[in-house]
Amino acid sequence: MNLPVGHYLQSKKYQLLQVVGQGGFGITYKGILFTKIKGPLGVIHTEVPIGIKEYFFKDYCYRASDGLAVSVHSEIGQLLFRKFKDKLIKEAKILSDVHHPNIVNVLDVFEENNTAYIAMEYIAGHSLKYILERNGVLPEDKLLKYMHQIGRALQFVHEKNILHLDIKPSNILIDKNDNARLIDFGVSKRYDVENTETSATMLTLSKGFASIEQYDNEGTHLFSPCPDIYSLGATMYNLLTGKIPTESILRATRTLPNPSALNPGITSETENVILKAMQINPADRYQTMAELLKALNMPPFEEKTESNYPDEANFPEENGEEDTMLYNTTLMQSHNKTSLSETKNKRKKRIRVLIISLISIFIAAGASVAILVGKGNGSAHASIDLPPATFAAEEELGRENTAANNGNLISANGSLAETNTQGNSQTAVEKPNDEVLLTQVMTASQPANEDAEYAELIASVKEKMNAGNYAGANADAYKAMSLKATEEVTQLFISIKEKQIEEKNALYEEKATFGKYRIVRNIQTRKYGAIDSRGEEQIICRYVYSEKAGENQAFQREDNLYDIYNTDGLLIESGATYW
Repeated sequence: MNLPVGHYLQSKKYQLLQVVGQGGFGITYKGILFTKIKGPLGVIHTEVPIGIKEYFFKDYCYRASDGLAVSVHSEIGQLLFRKFKDKLIKEAKILSDVHHPNIVNVLDVFEENNTAYIAMEYIAGHSLKYILERNGVLPEDKLLKYMHQIGRALQFVHEKNILHLDIKPSNILIDKNDNARLIDFGVSKRYDVENTETSATMLTLSKGFASIEQYDNEGTHLFSPCPDIYSLGATMYNLLTGKIPTESILRATRTLPNPSALNPGITSETENVILKAMQINPADRYQTMAELLKALNMPPFEEKTESNYPDEANFPEENGEEDTMLYNTTLMQSHNKTSLSETKNKRKKRIRVLIISLISIFIAAGASVAILVGKGNGSAHASIDLPPATFAAEEELGRENTAANNGNLISANGSLAETNTQGNSQTAVEKPNDEVLLTQVMTASQPANEDAEYAELIASVKEKMNAGNYAGANADAYKAMSLKATEEVTQLFISIKEKQIEEKNALYEEKATFGKYRIVRNIQTRKYGAIDSRGEEQIICRYVYSEKAGENQAFQREDNLYDIYNTDGLLIESGATYW
């Protein structure tokens, strides 16, 4: 499925070195950019390490016979492939406008092999999700440092009328200088001067981290920092307690425990900030990121600009990080400076003790324990998100892909497999019998539970569609997709979108075509504007009249002046007296 190691892209501008992650929506490679540094006295040819994200929709794509070009199986696959490829390119364009020390930089976006690629800054480090899982909850002073860095990055993008909409620990990397970097703008939204969304995208919901307004397609139609503020609060909650917060959409019936109830060491100042940021009603949260940052009790810290770590070449690649498809992942030293071999030995001992304990319980309690342990395993994956379209920060990475760890990888059935120098899986090595048994016990009941939940959600989707509750149907369809990305749920998504578009189109009288848009009059307000093929207003319906102005379109304002738009829907002249 992967491009071969050593493959060149863009006429040998880039070379692929190895796969560092892959999931349902694509593959991330570590690569090299070949470039030149020119000076007054000569030229230096140099190689720059980068990350390259290749769009590859796993369920619908395959490599053609040449092993390079990406092909798609079905008509539905073609529809989804084009949609999400456009989202990948959109992510690159948004990132190109948000250069900030705490945001990953994008270098290039291009199409080749019948798909799209983003060349991005190479970051050595780990995600906060990885650090939380390996080291436990973060010290509060360390968390506050990282949250101030990410908060400043979000304040920067909000000033550009951009929402990230997927803030969570797996989308925050800690680089080898111990600074936080925000990644994955694949589901972000950009808004125009009227604070209206300029590009509609399918919502991606990270369970426990998404605000309640993100469960509704219309909930983020107008610009507000509040969804990102909620998600940053939820991220702090998770990193200080080790628990994923109760989903916002379920909090009417399920209480959100106070952070201090789970971690008594949390200060009241930080807890108050978290709880206010996570208010269900957006009006009750902080209204700007600056307000939130001001409320946080920020300890003094030094932002490092030079690495205190050894050269990255001395770190073994760790391709198996299960929550992020990093632009590179290298093994960082743990906070207590424990060596890699000591860490591995301790981990093996902990696993062995856990295995023996659980098997003893299993033997003593019989089949009922198998069910309980299976349910426990299911709850461990309850936080799996719908995969973002750009495949960065895939939640299922550790189960779906080449989850390599220090030269080994975990295969789909949990067995330990060796890797060759290209990172491809070789013959699986049998695990000890007790570990095999534990794997079987812990996974025994999960598929049945998922099947039942999936079937229940599909039935709910259909019932809500019949009742005309398309927003509710859409939310349930996303939950079903997070369990199984099937043809059935994909077709339901398409049907929901078609119905929603029909509803939107019914709000307007169509007057004329205009480039890729349609000139319309809003039936209720009687004002003119233009909508796109999805029924979204690309030129807001606020004008008293509209008529042709050569190749452009003139819209008459209330003051009898005209705003002139080109066929791309861009305002090229405001307040004209004539054309």
